[in-house]
Amino acid sequence: MFTALVLLPLLAGCPADPECTEDRDCATRGPDIVCVDELCVQAPAQDAGLTDAGQADAGEGDAGVDAGQSDAGHADAGTDAGQADAGADGGTTVPEASLRITEINPDLSQDLIELVAVTGGTLGGISLLELTNADFSFTFPQGYTVEAGAVLVLHLGGDCTDAPGAPASCGQTAPFTAKAWDFSLPGSLSYSGKVFELLAADGSPVDGVPFVRASGAMPNETVTAVQRLQADRVWDATPCIHNLDTGLAKDRYCRNIAVNWSELNTDSSVMRIVGTTPLATPGVATQWSTPLPSRWGTY
Repeated sequence: MFTALVLLPLLAGCPADPECTEDRDCATRGPDIVCVDELCVQAPAQDAGLTDAGQADAGEGDAGVDAGQSDAGHADAGTDAGQADAGADGGTTVPEASLRITEINPDLSQDLIELVAVTGGTLGGISLLELTNADFSFTFPQGYTVEAGAVLVLHLGGDCTDAPGAPASCGQTAPFTAKAWDFSLPGSLSYSGKVFELLAADGSPVDGVPFVRASGAMPNETVTAVQRLQADRVWDATPCIHNLDTGLAKDRYCRNIAVNWSELNTDSSVMRIVGTTPLATPGVATQWSTPLPSRWGTY
């Protein structure tokens, strides 16, 4: 049963009486003393050295496999944080485009409004509102992504919208153009005064511009609409002049800070092309031209 026994004699010669009959009789001799053939002897050291402490418990099973390979090294830090979270989720999100209103003419058989992307991204949910009395508001549909510098033309009363990924799908017969994204929508604009505001998909103000004529009646909502643009910090903060007591048209309806689009015709439009930073916000009237020959679809 045991390969080696170390005898621990207590007295010289052979004892007359047995030292033990079971292991507990040898307990006072030490923790590794066992009873063999009625003698208390040293137990062999093979069990503790190879199987228990050395190989199975601490070396291979517990510290080596658990902490080294499965827990911290491979499964937790490597797969979860490295591949799934940062790679797939954080790497593929497309930002929203940032647009500016850049050209307009409400005196055509089909009213047109142009915008330019100052940064590229998705269009879905971005909206353009007319804040006075026009039968017009528009929200870009989902599925469209544009690059920085892209030109977008809104056709009020139009009959074609370019397909996602295909900005030339409506062709290039005027007023459509292969150089720009064309979107058709119901509604129309009257040629008096109009105030536009551009909102991001989350509803936050992005851009805005008020238009007036040099004389004639304006929508009653004009002053309130211009003041909304100022409160949203997308238009010139100079106080709006609306003084009915002077009897002068120039002193009414915020004409002192709005864009004058008087004398437009079917072949012209007003454009946001003036100055060193014409697309900067808050916008100001000096960024806009007087009526010029239209150039829809290019900027």
